[in-house]
Amino acid sequence: MYANSGTIAAMRVSAILVSLLTVAACDRGAPSGSPDASVQTSADPAPDASPAPPASASAPASASAAAATDPGGAADAGAAADASAPAASAASADAGAPPADASRLSLEGRAVQGGLLRAKLNGKLRRMAFPGHRVTVSDEGEFLIAFSRNAPAQEKLTITFDDGQVLEKLFDVEQRTFEVDKVDNLPENMVKLDMATRVKLTQAEKKLDAIRSKYTKKNCYKDGFIWPSKGPISSRYGQPRVLNGTDGGIHWGVDIAVPVGTAVRAPACGKVVLVEKNLPLSGHTMIIDHGHGLTSTFIHLHGFAAKVNDEVKQGQVIATVGMTGRTNGAHLDWRMNLFETRVDPELLVSAPAK
Repeated sequence: MYANSGTIAAMRVSAILVSLLTVAACDRGAPSGSPDASVQTSADPAPDASPAPPASASAPASASAAAATDPGGAADAGAAADASAPAASAASADAGAPPADASRLSLEGRAVQGGLLRAKLNGKLRRMAFPGHRVTVSDEGEFLIAFSRNAPAQEKLTITFDDGQVLEKLFDVEQRTFEVDKVDNLPENMVKLDMATRVKLTQAEKKLDAIRSKYTKKNCYKDGFIWPSKGPISSRYGQPRVLNGTDGGIHWGVDIAVPVGTAVRAPACGKVVLVEKNLPLSGHTMIIDHGHGLTSTFIHLHGFAAKVNDEVKQGQVIATVGMTGRTNGAHLDWRMNLFETRVDPELLVSAPAK
């Protein structure tokens, strides 16, 4: 989002504008403060690229697995509220059940807004109640947990094992403060999108939502993540934007200011599930599926070095940085999702971007 020829500070205003304009193109989701799409559980890994299972939190694992093959499985944004009732029923049904030892659930990662946890069960799952979350559990008992940007200070996970034991885990979610980006005196047409662009955005959003609602049984996240490109960070995950005194939305990715033609490498292994040129505002775009509903999205690309259905390895060159779409300078915008929940890529890499 920053041109190569100037310093990052000199191009601050343009960078903020570009990030705002690209947010809607590729990462529209639940409004700020709303819950994630739904509570989803599955005891079995899905067939390749299946819709996320629409089973309720209290449904038996076998029912969840069956629902995973339902083509209409993608839940709408209001499903979380509906899922709270069966979750409460499950808790009532398990009242008096023998408690499970805490060691039957292992966790790796930070419970923080925008964070991702790796979890594994010691024992077969009967059901899970985790309001506001979408979860898929593999045969090996592995699953991912994502905390949204606006996750509350505490969230409760209730697991009922096949032997009847119940484990309750209360997450103390680390709260974050996100710096506000404010820019005034911008041309009105650079703040408000015309109707034709809005229509194209809606069409693109539906396509991307459908892709992100699916999941595979890959576990590429196990090897960790590397930076797809290295350079100065010009914009970060979660920053609210105020342009000309109006709400400009949230920036959902991390922007790396590097020249056109810089190699983009796969941050983890996975399968390429989208390669498309000239999406509105975001330009040339690629999505990689890392497994269990976890995806990486790369926008404003110049060229592609991989195609849809390619299996890529960590570190493999998949594209080149560009300035396609609505942008005034070359940069890579890297975004990550667990289904509808936006994840902060910076929390998943150990080394700095430079």
